[in-house]
Amino acid sequence: MEMLKDETTKSISLMYKISQRRVQQLRKEYKDTGAIPRLISTRRPRTELSDNDKETIRKEWDEKRVGVRLLYYDLKAKGHKIPHNKISKYFLDNNLTIPDPKKQKKRKRCRYQINRSGSLVHGDWHRTSESHPHAIVWLDDASRYALSGGEFKEATSEHSIETFKIAQATAFESNILIRHVNTDRGTQFYSNKNEGTSEFEKYLASQSIRFIPSRRNNPQTNGKLERFWYEYDKHRWRFGSLQDFMNWYNGRIHGSLDYMNGESPGMAFIRKMPIAAVLGLFFAWSE
Repeated sequence: MEMLKDETTKSISLMYKISQRRVQQLRKEYKDTGAIPRLISTRRPRTELSDNDKETIRKEWDEKRVGVRLLYYDLKAKGHKIPHNKISKYFLDNNLTIPDPKKQKKRKRCRYQINRSGSLVHGDWHRTSESHPHAIVWLDDASRYALSGGEFKEATSEHSIETFKIAQATAFESNILIRHVNTDRGTQFYSNKNEGTSEFEKYLASQSIRFIPSRRNNPQTNGKLERFWYEYDKHRWRFGSLQDFMNWYNGRIHGSLDYMNGESPGMAFIRKMPIAAVLGLFFAWSE
């Protein structure tokens, strides 16, 4: 330790390939006790990822395309015990992740969430670029399950109603009735007071569904679908159709659900079913 007393914390950390924080801990221990710090004999030795572990990480990432945190829990749920820090190192070494300082800041908003599937469904139109089709998706708030969607040359109220009817049918297959709908104030959904009532609003009224348009200039109200569109732009074009993409999205682990147990939107949609829907399915299966 005497020979290192004139070295800086940074230089020692670089010399021995340990963190600066660890150097500080060792120096404090030596200062407090006067004894040279030694390795604990029972300490678990540091090991590298095996070729099998690397193959497992790569295969799962190729399928799910999620970050380190979600991949760790996804692998854990499948019985693969690979440490989080080693998955992180593998990602960095293979350029599978880029650190984003913006995501490390404390969030200013608190996320709201409905407890039961079907209670609230979000709808929105989106386009990856001018050369791509106009896309619409209906997303269940509680489970993040994509109920239905479509891609069209134009974004119209007719297509909004058409795809929403499919979302209703998909929910009804599980004995779930959609109670509330949230969209932005686009003309495909909403009409200003001086323009009368939109066709989409009329359809919801005929179904006794409450329409909740987002506040103006406040996209966070529909933030769950904004996050869905982020994944859509990244991964949709790896799939042959929108339905194939939605099946993939509904079946992969999701960071806003019970990710520690590897929960996907499809699993959450079932877990968060209203009690009446669960009983209805039970009696249907019993017949």
